[in-house]
Amino acid sequence: MAANVNAQAFIPEIWDASVIRTLEDNLVLKKICNVKPSKDIAAAGDTVYFNGLADPTVSDFTGTLDHEALVDDQIAMLIDKQKKYAFGVTDVEQAMANVDLKGSQAQRAAYQIKDAIEKDVFQNVYPQAAAGTVTDTTCDSATILGNITQAQVYLGEANVTEDNMWMLITPAIQGKLQLAGIAFSINQGTNGKGAIAYANYLGFDLYVTNTVYKTGGVHYCMAGSYQSIGFAEKMLGVRSLPAENSRKINIDDVCLYGYKVIKPAELVLMALTPVAETAI
Repeated sequence: MAANVNAQAFIPEIWDASVIRTLEDNLVLKKICNVKPSKDIAAAGDTVYFNGLADPTVSDFTGTLDHEALVDDQIAMLIDKQKKYAFGVTDVEQAMANVDLKGSQAQRAAYQIKDAIEKDVFQNVYPQAAAGTVTDTTCDSATILGNITQAQVYLGEANVTEDNMWMLITPAIQGKLQLAGIAFSINQGTNGKGAIAYANYLGFDLYVTNTVYKTGGVHYCMAGSYQSIGFAEKMLGVRSLPAENSRKINIDDVCLYGYKVIKPAELVLMALTPVAETAI
């Protein structure tokens, strides 16, 4: 019994590290949202802010200078979303030993939270894209490069530079790119469920994820600037509690998060329907 008590005492610290490491490696949102909030999340219901200055006014010079005062352009984001996992284990020592192994309960819990959060965000963000929409109801290797080029044009017209562009695509769209001759490298730090492949084409950093919203055969991929979406999250911390009248240990954690489209004019929707190849 003493061994179980000691194991229970160490689970939160070990699992916290494993879950956070897995999330950091695999959460696509942390890679495409470079705007940082002004403060850390403390509790559910917090409001965090993205700070900046309003653009200065440019006018003709007529010999005198009037200096305007730039005001804070502060955008509020409510932390109003929560995801959790909760389960029990009977063999605590074995659970601890498996923490650092691929497929452990800690990693699976992190992957499930990651998937749930990103599916929520991407399903609700894509309708707000205002830079333009690329629609392809027969997306294949012959049309995919033109689709990406059009997305690049839309962002270029919004004055987004090529070193500031990302694109989210699904594995099916990645396949069309590969058939079109675009080589992908696999980020070895993110192998496993939801692994991220990346490439560079027309200035885009391309990320491949299964969390892109899909319905009716349409893959709602997106492209944008690294400042187009704000996102913040915080894991409250793993709890390890003994189950009443049992040797089982109950383990749980909660993730607080919020998201907001900050610059809709720098976000492109790509409604792509992948189809079977006819020429390959």
